[in-house]
Amino acid sequence: MRHGSVFLLILLAFLGISCASRPPAAPVDIISQLKLSNEEPTDPFERALWNIKMDTPLFNKYFEGGAAVVSGSGIKGAENIFVKGECLIEGNKFRVSYDLANAVLAGKNIFCIPFFMENLTNGVSRNDELFWTPADDEAGILLSFDDDHWHTWRQYFNMFDRYGAKVTFFVQGSLEHDSGEEGILDFCIEALGRGHDLGFHTINHYNLTKVSREIFDFETIETAETFSKAGIPFSAFGFPFGFSEPWMREALAPFFPYTRGYGVNIRFYDSETITSRYLVSAALDNVIYTDSVKFENDIHLMLLAAKFTGNSIVPFTTHDISDTAQWSIKPNHLEFLLKTARELKLKFYTYNDL
Repeated sequence: MRHGSVFLLILLAFLGISCASRPPAAPVDIISQLKLSNEEPTDPFERALWNIKMDTPLFNKYFEGGAAVVSGSGIKGAENIFVKGECLIEGNKFRVSYDLANAVLAGKNIFCIPFFMENLTNGVSRNDELFWTPADDEAGILLSFDDDHWHTWRQYFNMFDRYGAKVTFFVQGSLEHDSGEEGILDFCIEALGRGHDLGFHTINHYNLTKVSREIFDFETIETAETFSKAGIPFSAFGFPFGFSEPWMREALAPFFPYTRGYGVNIRFYDSETITSRYLVSAALDNVIYTDSVKFENDIHLMLLAAKFTGNSIVPFTTHDISDTAQWSIKPNHLEFLLKTARELKLKFYTYNDL
């Protein structure tokens, strides 16, 4: 939150607006909110508190677990997403833990976020809250769809347009037996024309770790080349079932800018961790999310965490769009995802954008 937003903080405090979810361990000192000003305090503890409430860059925000977890093995379950921040002031090391799971709307696009700050040097700590408004930055989502469901996908082009969403379709199939009108080539041309992106997902959806090198090359490089000759570029390759080995990613690197895996763990990427050009995307399918309440809670927390850190990109993948099919996303789930991303001012990335 920029310094010019202090008036908003004071107004909210004056109106008695506070986080309506789980209360902090100690009551929030509303007087301190009223005293918050543009002038940074000199006392180290108060200075740290001021910088948290002003959301300045002094505190370096990070996901608990670090890059090895966040963009490596991933986070198991949204409930295990924890964002923290640290800084050093006059020899005092401060750490803040943001309670994003209990963040609530305190006004139009204004979030009340509880936090716990502690001085690790002397043990002094405090529960408090800040008011935060999403701003334009590099944080975003990377949404993709897999397989051969283009007849369904194209029915949702208008929904994507409505939310300003651009996605990547990992198409499965070949041009050899293409049906022509409304076939795979026709879909690819329309998707590109609407500003979306394309990835390749093999012809037969084999587990590529179980086939010969000859079949591997045919299912990936050789067939993708026929699309390229037809004027259809692919920005990425999605491994069927998400299964791959390091040599496969190396073999495909000259032909696809990115390769993509698939799993249930949640991963966040940034400009440093995305350099490997191999990403693993979190599943959004109905087989994973049978309950709409859990889906909405998890999506909100994942997107809020990505936005709050300011530079994180979270990749998601699903297949068909259906209320009943297991390997698909429900239409209302899809709309909730797109709507929440837009409300949080997250960018919609495609693999071509990376």
